[in-house]
Amino acid sequence: MKTIEVSDEVHAELLRLAAETRRAPTAVLAALLHLPASPEMGSDPLIHFLVGPTLREKATDAERYLAILGWVAERQPGDFREYILSLTSGRRYLGLNRDEIIAQCRHNQARPIPGTPYWAIMNLDTPTKRRFLARVLEFTGHRPEVVSFACQVIGRPRLAALEQDAA
Repeated sequence: MKTIEVSDEVHAELLRLAAETRRAPTAVLAALLHLPASPEMGSDPLIHFLVGPTLREKATDAERYLAILGWVAERQPGDFREYILSLTSGRRYLGLNRDEIIAQCRHNQARPIPGTPYWAIMNLDTPTKRRFLARVLEFTGHRPEVVSFACQVIGRPRLAALEQDAA
């Protein structure tokens, strides 16, 4: 076992991530460094996705937001569809023609959610995106600590951004 020295802020953040994901700090670091999964990492597939290479490669919050929504929609299509259909705002678009829908999409900077017929409104602020993501994840049955961790992925600087700053 090796020892490294980190600032108090880094140590506190590592412990917070470990607590939220119910994993040892070593497992959190291993996941962030793309090392193979260990048994102590836990079995929640969403956590593996959130700290895995696919999501970490996303450069922007918008890409991470869409990727998480797409991941949930792909693995829980029925629940995801049920949640989207339960939203009252979705019904108002049923009466619009094609040009009106396209105009709304442009106005809202809408982008397709990967693997679904749904689109996400992207001109929302970070807290609003987090609230929507939290409601989707809660509806689809994810544990509160996993929901909290997933929401914090939106709006947090990622390793890719830090690597660009160092260059």
